[in-house]
Amino acid sequence: MPGSLRLRITLLATLALGTVLAVGSLVLVWAVERTVVGEVRDAAGREVDRVADALTADEDLEPAGESLNRHTVLVLIRDNTGRTVDILVTGIPDSQLQHLAESGRLDQLAPHVDAVEAAEGLGLHVESGQSEDDLVVASRRVATPEGPRTVVAVSNLAPATQSVDATIRALLVSAPLLLFFVAGLTWVVTGRALRPVEQIRDQADTISHSNLGDRLPEAASRDELGRLTTTLNEMLERLEAGAWRQREFISDASHELATPLAAIRAELEIALAHPERADWPGVAERLLSDHRRLERLTADLLTLARLDEPLPDAGTDVVNLAEVVAIELESSSLEVEADLKSVQVLGSASYLARLVHNLIDNANRYGNYRIAVQLSEEDGVAVLTVDDDGAGVPEADRDRIFDRFTRLDESRARSSGGVGIGLSLVRRVADWHGGSVSVGDAAMGGARFEVRIPLT
Repeated sequence: MPGSLRLRITLLATLALGTVLAVGSLVLVWAVERTVVGEVRDAAGREVDRVADALTADEDLEPAGESLNRHTVLVLIRDNTGRTVDILVTGIPDSQLQHLAESGRLDQLAPHVDAVEAAEGLGLHVESGQSEDDLVVASRRVATPEGPRTVVAVSNLAPATQSVDATIRALLVSAPLLLFFVAGLTWVVTGRALRPVEQIRDQADTISHSNLGDRLPEAASRDELGRLTTTLNEMLERLEAGAWRQREFISDASHELATPLAAIRAELEIALAHPERADWPGVAERLLSDHRRLERLTADLLTLARLDEPLPDAGTDVVNLAEVVAIELESSSLEVEADLKSVQVLGSASYLARLVHNLIDNANRYGNYRIAVQLSEEDGVAVLTVDDDGAGVPEADRDRIFDRFTRLDESRARSSGGVGIGLSLVRRVADWHGGSVSVGDAAMGGARFEVRIPLT
């Protein structure tokens, strides 16, 4: 299973532990070797100091006991000419000296010439063949009543080497066992940890557009997996809400398109059934009105669809918003009070014209006699307000009216001409330009719509 996360985690954990064990083993072997070799060197130095101090004080020389120095094999005392005048054997009981000589255990001293001469002076047979690295030699020159003397201590590294070898053998056995144990433990623990993930995957695999209401099983704990499940369920809720809005949008759009189409068809069927009594100019006028309604609806739907696409920015055109508002006010059917300050914004002139047109059209539809439009600048933001003298918008509906195909009860008549997407377009265009739109109470008694868009 090369793509298994469980396998990758196990391999990574094993590789990491193997690297740590390898480095740690090397450091441990190095530390043990430095420790035991340093102990041998220190022992040789202490033995040299002991014998040198005795010679200086003209005291009798005696071999050190095994408890004092178990590493030093020979201590040589040389005169001024380099001749060995005395030999002390330390670290080895006298009863074992002859046995060591007979067994050849002192052969390791062969590479050191003086040690060979000293061993042969004791009547011991010494053979060559061992490296000088197996010996530690410490020396010190002192003045004695009999003249200058040089004290040389020769120690054997074999016990230290055996300790290092034992450490290496122990690591060669324990390290692989530990590595295999951790690999198996990681495999088991990772499998247990990833089991809920597999359950989530199986459940997610069953969710489609037909059952978006289903949710993933949430863990009782609030760990990373629990938070991931919660986030995925929240995403499913958003997807379900989006799918619901899409179905509702399609249903509402179909209904809104079907209404004028049915009216057109009925008008034509009646006229064709009684052509001699039909008022053909009147039929043409009503059909043209329904055509305009269809045209506005399809244009608004197309604009909404385009604004729902992920666009990089709102455009880079410099738009004089006062000119756009002035042009749209010419089509107002009510008395207009306008106070327009010349302000410039970055964006799309056509989309901003649609925003202004929908606001003025909404004010004309629900106003009684007059509307008031003001355009000003406030803290680097263009502020456009459109007031009417109508009934206003209830506070409970002030956010809902910006949803698609939302119409309040008093505006449901077809004669009003509204299909419920004009204000939705206003909010979408404002958001697309980095602005906002809100509704409140107007001073003249109706509704006040306020749009804020950043200046250039």
